[in-house]
Amino acid sequence: MDKNNMRYSKKIALTSVFGALALAVSLATSGIPYPIAPFLKIDFSEIIDLLALLIGGEFVGLLTVTLHFLGLMVNAEFVIGPPMKYIAVLSMFLGLYISKMLFGDYWNWDRNATIAAIVISSLIRSVVMILVNIIVILYIVPEFYGFFEYQLGTIGFLEVNFLNVIIYMSLIIGSYNVVQSVFAITVGEAIFNAVKRYFYMGK
Repeated sequence: MDKNNMRYSKKIALTSVFGALALAVSLATSGIPYPIAPFLKIDFSEIIDLLALLIGGEFVGLLTVTLHFLGLMVNAEFVIGPPMKYIAVLSMFLGLYISKMLFGDYWNWDRNATIAAIVISSLIRSVVMILVNIIVILYIVPEFYGFFEYQLGTIGFLEVNFLNVIIYMSLIIGSYNVVQSVFAITVGEAIFNAVKRYFYMGK
């Protein structure tokens, strides 16, 4: 087996491990409900998705997330959930890839590069998911629009109309995606740094 095939085989092996682990974490944990909108959950499995990207690169990261998505679809009670999670993670990965283009390989990031990557990834993910959620909520699951409309009405100081509900909904969805991105990247990067230290000590 030549060197390139060995590298490819290692990537497939990494993908299998990370994909299985991400799915196992998803199925074993329900996540932490986001207080403002409890149907949104802080998802621990995204840490595994992120580690796949940081350790294995884009090929392993993207394939891991895809396997994770397919596994969730097979086990999904609510079929909208897995595609939304898939888009969210891919948009976060886009931010990390842009950061890689700006600051160099993930293995060489310092604290400033990591902070910048968190900001870039969080903003991209939030904007993408606000737009996607508006479309999905208005045309596929309008009952969630009713949730945000009712919640806005309980606040009391804003008129409950279509524009205000959309703005309120966007703020909640955007803030959730920022929190989820910061959580996943911060924890994932901490684990990744531990792996780097072990790798360099091993050398």
